[in-house]
Amino acid sequence: MSYALYQDPMQSQPMVIPENGIGQRFKPDSWTLKDPALLRHVLAAMITLRNLFHFYLCWRQIRKCTTRTEPPPELERVMSMEQFKTAKNEEMHAVENMMVAYVFDAIFSCIELYLSVFPVLWRLVIKTYSIVDDLIWQSIAFVALFSTYMVIRTLPQIFYSRMFLTPFYDPHREKSLPLVGLLCSFTLLVVLLQVGLVPLTAIFLVIETTSTRFFLLWIWGVLILISSIAILSFCLFGLPCLGAKVKGPVDENLQNVLRDILEKFGFKPENIYILRTFQQMSPTAYAWGCCCYKRVFIMESLLLNHGKPVAQLQEEDVGKGLEDNQLVAYIAHELSHWRSQHVLKAFGIIHITLLIYFLLFGTVYRQDVLYEAAGFQPNFYPPIVGYWLVYKYVMPLYLTITNWIIFYVLRYLEYDADLKVWKLNYGRAYVDALVKLFGDNPSFPYMDDWYLMWHRYRPTTLLRIRRLDKMVTRISIRRATRVTA
Repeated sequence: MSYALYQDPMQSQPMVIPENGIGQRFKPDSWTLKDPALLRHVLAAMITLRNLFHFYLCWRQIRKCTTRTEPPPELERVMSMEQFKTAKNEEMHAVENMMVAYVFDAIFSCIELYLSVFPVLWRLVIKTYSIVDDLIWQSIAFVALFSTYMVIRTLPQIFYSRMFLTPFYDPHREKSLPLVGLLCSFTLLVVLLQVGLVPLTAIFLVIETTSTRFFLLWIWGVLILISSIAILSFCLFGLPCLGAKVKGPVDENLQNVLRDILEKFGFKPENIYILRTFQQMSPTAYAWGCCCYKRVFIMESLLLNHGKPVAQLQEEDVGKGLEDNQLVAYIAHELSHWRSQHVLKAFGIIHITLLIYFLLFGTVYRQDVLYEAAGFQPNFYPPIVGYWLVYKYVMPLYLTITNWIIFYVLRYLEYDADLKVWKLNYGRAYVDALVKLFGDNPSFPYMDDWYLMWHRYRPTTLLRIRRLDKMVTRISIRRATRVTA
C-alpha cells in the first residue's frame, strides 16, 4: 500500500484527505464480487442470515423452556419445583438476552457497512494525527478509538437488558450491579482495552510489515506452542492460578477405594492431587500424563463436604460432593478420557480447523475490495481494521460450520467416555454421580436439539443419563437375543 498522501506540515500545504469510498452507492457497476457495492450487499446478507439463524436457535430454546413445566423424572428427586422454576427463568433470561444481542449486532453491522462508520473513524484519526507520518502510530490511535466505539456499541443491548429483561425475569436481581455501577465498569473496560490492545496492535503491525505473507501461519504456530505448553504445565503443576495443589486425599478409606480404579489404568495412588481452589468452581477432576509421569487432579468441591469436617463448612455446602463409590465412577470417566486420548483428539481437530481458518483469513485479508466494500478509499485504510472485517463479515459462515463439527466431536467424546465407564461396571454409580452433581448445582435440565448443536460443547446431564439408559437397554436386548438363539 502507498501512503504518499502524508505531507510535510512545514510546507504549509493542507493535507488532502479523500472522501469515503463508495459512500451510499447501492447499485453495483458489475455483478461480480470484485465490485465493492455488490460485495457490501453480500457481506450484509451473510451477517444478517447468520444472526437470524442463531436467533432462530435461541427461539427454539425459549420454546423448549415454555413447554416444560416440571423437572424430568430422572432428576425430580434432586430438583424441587421451586428450583426448576428459578432455573427456567434464568435460562430464558440468558437465551432471550442472547437473542437481543444477535438483533442489535445485525443492525449495527449493517449500519457500519452502509454508513461507512469505520472510514469515518479513520478519517478522524488522520485529521487529528496528520503530523505523525507513521502508519503504526496512526493505527494504534485508530485501534484506541475503534475499541472505545465497540464498547459503546454494546450499550443499547445493555440498556434493553437491564430496563426490560431483568425486571421481567428478575434472576437474583439483588446480586446484580446497578446500572450506574455497570456503566462505570464499562469505563474501566475501555481503559483496560487500551492497555491490552495498543501494544498488541504495535506488535502485530511490526511483525506483519517485516514478515512474509505467511504471517498468520506464524500466529497459528505460536498458538499451538502456547496451548502445548499450557497442557504440559497443567500436567506437571496443575493450575496454580486456581488454587493450591495438595497431594493425595487424607482419607485412607478413600485412598483405598481409588486405588482399585487407578491400578486398572496404570496410575499410582500417591499421584492423586487435590486442588483447593480460591473460589467456587464447577466440581470436576482431570487425568493427565504419559509414560511414568501420570497425575490425577481432583477439585476439592468434588469431594463429599469438600473433604473437610462439617464444622468448617457453611450451611449451604454441607452434603455437597460425591460419595466414595460415586467419586470412583467419576474418576473412571476421566481416566477413560485419558486412555482414549480424547484431549489429543480434541486438540488436533481444533487446531486443524484453526489452520484452515487462518489460511482463509490470510487470503481474504489482503483483498482490497473488502476494504472498499466497508467504505474505505483504495490504499487509504488502516491494515489492522482488516482483522475485524474478515472476522465479522467473512468468517461467520465458516465458524458456523466448524463450530458444529467441533461441538459434535466434543459431545461424542463425552458419550464415549460415559459408555466406557458403564463397560467397567461403574455405570449405576456414575449415573448417581451425575444426578448428585446436578442436584448440587441445578440448572435448567432441558435443551433443544438444534440449540445444543451450536451452543453447547457438552451434553446436558439429562441427555447423558438417557443415552446411557438407551445403551443399557440395547445391550440387554442383544444379550437376551443371543440367549434365546
